[in-house]
Formats: sequence, C-alpha cells, structure tokens
Amino acid sequence: MTAGFGNQVIGLLGTARGRGFTLVELVVIIAILGLMAAVIGPRFVGRDAFASRGFYDEAQSVVRYAQKVAIAWRRPVFVCITANVVSAGTVSGCGTLVVHPLTGNPLTTTAPSSVTLTPASFSFDGGGRPSPNAQVTIAFTSGIAGDPARQIVVEAETGYVHP
Repeated sequence: MTAGFGNQVIGLLGTARGRGFTLVELVVIIAILGLMAAVIGPRFVGRDAFASRGFYDEAQSVVRYAQKVAIAWRRPVFVCITANVVSAGTVSGCGTLVVHPLTGNPLTTTAPSSVTLTPASFSFDGGGRPSPNAQVTIAFTSGIAGDPARQIVVEAETGYVHP
C-alpha cells in the first residue's frame, strides 16, 4: 500500500525530481532579498530617528518616575527641562538629582543633537500632582527628516503622564 501512495503523490506533483532548488528559484530569492535590503536597509543606517524616539521614551520615563518618587517620599520632586536635558531632582533647579535605585545613576537624560525641547520647570507634590496646578506640556522638536514632533502631557489634577 505504501508504494501505491508514493506513486499517487508523484503523479500529483508531476515527475519525481531530486531534492534542492532550481537555478530560477535561487535567482528569484536572491532578487527578492536584494530588493528588501535596498528598501529596508536605509532605515537602519540612519539611526537618528531611532535615537530621537529613544530619547522621547527616556524623557517620559524620567517624568513618570519623578511623579512616583514624589508619591513614595510624600514630598516634592522637581522636574527640570532645558533645551536638551530632562532631569528630576529633590530641590528646585534640580541641583540634587534623584538617583535611580537599580543603576545608581542620576535621573536625567540628554537629547540627541537634532532634538530640542521647550524649557520648563515644575514639581510634583507629595500626592503626585503637578505644581503649579496646571497642565504641563513638554514639546519635542526634531530636525530629523520624517521624525514627527512629539509631546509629553502631565494632567493638572491627577499628574497623569502621557503622550
């Protein structure tokens, strides 16, 4: 019964042939891979847009962590934003920076060369609300082609940090 089944499969496929790829199949695969490399490759060579997005994510993390620390410590934590740095500190002006508990590094991040921020300073009170009690918007401007403008918003009453 096995031989009959094998003959049926060969009959459906046409002729029995050796294993491997034909020259035409190999050329088509190489052409497709070359086309994909030409289209996708430049996105990975220019890392500026990735660095910009990474900075945005880090800045948002600094602001969120500052809020969490203010709630945990039940005292004000200050967020200081210059044209290219976002940092969190325990005193106004961020002279004494909050330290990340795992890495021991100061809670600060620096923008890539083509990204600028709107300078601002505010603090979170012991309840996690921004002070002054108003919505805070941190705007990111990028000089990188194709990189969108981004913002971080801190809601007035709750201190909720979101894009």
